[in-house]
Amino acid sequence: MPRTEEGFERLAPPRNGEWRSLFQEPEQTFEDYVAGGPNRPRAGRKTFVLQPLGEIAGATLDRMVEYAAAFFGLEARRAPARPLFEKAYVGTRAQYNSSMILGDLAEHAPADAVVTLGVSDVDLFARGKKFVFGEGSLDGRAGIFSLARLEGSERRALKLLTHEAGHLLSLAHCVTHRCVMQGSNSLEESDGHPLHLCPDDLRKLEWNVGLDRRARYRTLEAFYRARGWEAEAHWIAART
Repeated sequence: MPRTEEGFERLAPPRNGEWRSLFQEPEQTFEDYVAGGPNRPRAGRKTFVLQPLGEIAGATLDRMVEYAAAFFGLEARRAPARPLFEKAYVGTRAQYNSSMILGDLAEHAPADAVVTLGVSDVDLFARGKKFVFGEGSLDGRAGIFSLARLEGSERRALKLLTHEAGHLLSLAHCVTHRCVMQGSNSLEESDGHPLHLCPDDLRKLEWNVGLDRRARYRTLEAFYRARGWEAEAHWIAART
């Protein structure tokens, strides 16, 4: 049976077909994280930049920027929309190659951005995978996620945003706890993951950006209550 630690649940063995059953990833300890030289804010490079690719509703983007600022404790802004990198489109699949889009995003990343995260509503794939929800580099400052398979769910979009942005701050997939940084192989599997970070990844984020845990939790609680997400708000309230 999984154990709990201050409200954080440790993972049971994966079921067949789940991410951890298919990809054997090592645990990233706090010491590993620090020693690996993670991407982190520095003078002149401290901003979370959300980069729309194509036409996406402004209200949706504004909520994403608000949530990113609350979740990561970073100044966040929305960049002017840019067209999709059309060379990444593969007509035989009717999908875009996410890795090619990443290269274009990295080339055009704002100088003050510690994270540049592209968002689109087109279907994405990566080499060896039929589709991907998003892609982010542990070594880079650019990533992308897609709304195409999320069925209009704001909760799913915000969960995916924080997962991919977490990779851009050098957080690996979590293999120890129920955590927003868990890998997922399907929408069903992703839906079973929480919106919050596990204690280990939260410690990494606190060290990386220098955020105040209680202040962060209060801001997130207000965000969740404003949307009627009472389960998430209650979970946060119990940590403050």
